[in-house]
Amino acid sequence: MSRPAMFLVLVLATCAARAHHSQVGIFDTSRTIEITGVIKSVSWRNPHGRILLEVTDDAGNVVEWDAETASVSILRNRGADGSSIVVGDRVTIAGAPSQRNRPEILASSVLLPSGYEFTFGSAQAHFPQGKAGRIIGRATIEGDIERAVAAADGIFRVWSTIMSDPDAFPMFKGGYPLNDAGRAKLAEWNPRDNVLLKCGNKGTPLIMITPLPIEFVRQGENILMRLEENDARRLIHMGPDAAPPAEHTQFGFSRGRWEGETLVVETDHIAAGYFDHEGTPQSEEIRVVERFTPNAAYDRLDYRITVADPVYFSEPFELTRYFVWKPEMTVHPYECLDRF
Repeated sequence: MSRPAMFLVLVLATCAARAHHSQVGIFDTSRTIEITGVIKSVSWRNPHGRILLEVTDDAGNVVEWDAETASVSILRNRGADGSSIVVGDRVTIAGAPSQRNRPEILASSVLLPSGYEFTFGSAQAHFPQGKAGRIIGRATIEGDIERAVAAADGIFRVWSTIMSDPDAFPMFKGGYPLNDAGRAKLAEWNPRDNVLLKCGNKGTPLIMITPLPIEFVRQGENILMRLEENDARRLIHMGPDAAPPAEHTQFGFSRGRWEGETLVVETDHIAAGYFDHEGTPQSEEIRVVERFTPNAAYDRLDYRITVADPVYFSEPFELTRYFVWKPEMTVHPYECLDRF
């Protein structure tokens, strides 16, 4: 192992995976550093992957660096394969440094011994010394496409996300009409105690930021929405006599109806705490109306959500995104492992 090449470089475009699980208060995403060392271990898990790197510092001491990466679900959704990152290889990792002066980095790109580059979200190469900016890691997603096409019925299929398109992801981008109470509550949030970085803490509507596959499934007269992220399940009651429970829950109580080809879902009785991944609050009085509208070819699903919360927001507002149909994609078990 040689001394690490460690220096500040120009700011990288923010990786979409960072918007999925906010790293505010943990990593300084306004800066990028590079570290060089030997890979000790690799773990592809959810909600984040991990590479342990042994780096020799200027004094000759071997320091173990912890590189956090995009999750296995994110890589799968991008059609990427991390098999090119091998234990024992000497690599250079670029990414955002720790805000806590720890040997930690939020990895965005890896320069491999072959000279090729593996990225965790960017379509642009970072390392000029790489082989003409060649990015590797694309993979063929194995899926029963013929079966998926045969089973698809209107909205009832698996929907995915194009993470490189800002109209599709991320959906929560700030600028909400907070009132005085909302601004005061947001000011109390400590990003270093962010429970949303743990498994299973996203409720309605934040779970709908997901870049991972979702599926609509008939369940009797009702509709079940299966989300890969956190193995979340949202039941949409389609019967006119459906009554909410007395208690509020993480995903709330959803009633659905059809307006032509559009599925309209109204949800209340939500106890989720946070509206977005950066501490914006929501109260138990929040009500959301979601509209899922497919195009004629049923290969795109436009999503619009109207939010009303009189406790923390001064007026109702809307957020939008879209999903696409990739018949090779399926909803996988999430198998989340908390980083804490």
